[in-house]
Amino acid sequence: MKEITIRPVGEAAPLAVFLAAINRDHGRHIGYCGAEPEEIRHTLEGDFSDFGLARSFWVAEREGRIIGALGLDADSEEGSAEVWGPFVASGQPFREVAAALWHTAMDPAGETISRFDFFVNEENTDAAIFIDRLGAEKTGHHLILGADGAAQLPAEHPAVPFSPAYEEAFIRLHDETFPGTYYSGADILSRLDGRNGLLVIPDGEDRIRGYVYVEADPIHGDGSIEFLAVSPDHRRQGLATRLLEAGLAELLNHDQIDEIRLTVEAENEAALGLYEAAGFRTIHRMTAWRLEEAGK
Repeated sequence: MKEITIRPVGEAAPLAVFLAAINRDHGRHIGYCGAEPEEIRHTLEGDFSDFGLARSFWVAEREGRIIGALGLDADSEEGSAEVWGPFVASGQPFREVAAALWHTAMDPAGETISRFDFFVNEENTDAAIFIDRLGAEKTGHHLILGADGAAQLPAEHPAVPFSPAYEEAFIRLHDETFPGTYYSGADILSRLDGRNGLLVIPDGEDRIRGYVYVEADPIHGDGSIEFLAVSPDHRRQGLATRLLEAGLAELLNHDQIDEIRLTVEAENEAALGLYEAAGFRTIHRMTAWRLEEAGK
């Protein structure tokens, strides 16, 4: 059998085509990556890793053909990375290819990254076994839900766009509700722009009852509800439904968006009931893993 060669990524386009093809298979699917080549290429070229694509993504080749890939979407300030992969083509020796990619990635990453997060489809058993053998621990089970524009609820809600008066209250509620998640409250505020939106239900001049944070991608026709939370003092008042309405309405203000996705903990039956009532359906069942101090 011909030798496997590992090299840094040069151009994003061929890699995007490879990743999209692999990620359409639930048995090889990785949650951080989509399944449309143009969307993946756009992310790789414009919004992937603090270290740049060439220092953050590697491919495995055999006879000049890509047979595997692994990327680290690194946050240098946090010393953490979301792991895109390992992706291995069908018919290739998964463990051999994945191990070669991982060890190559650890050479530069081990000095600056101490936390690695994986998000893997439950049907991707090869990746799960590999990640488990690295010493990672499971941190949760999640569902990726999807709905088209027909899922919009009546857009009558008390939510308003975020303003600086609510900054302290928002950060506190988000960080207490989602400790250690991929975006802190401060991260979300730094991401607000014409596509990413934060809506809150006020409770006085500087407090909030709840919020919803959404990210729109009109270029690729989709959007996501990333976070939704209600203050403990205001639960069981129907505010989660109102916030979901607000998030859907915000995303569907973009005429190009025809699909909306969100991720929810598999054990959160109340949230699942809310989203299913709005027309969302389960697309993927996922497992989150975390590996600490891998390169130390």
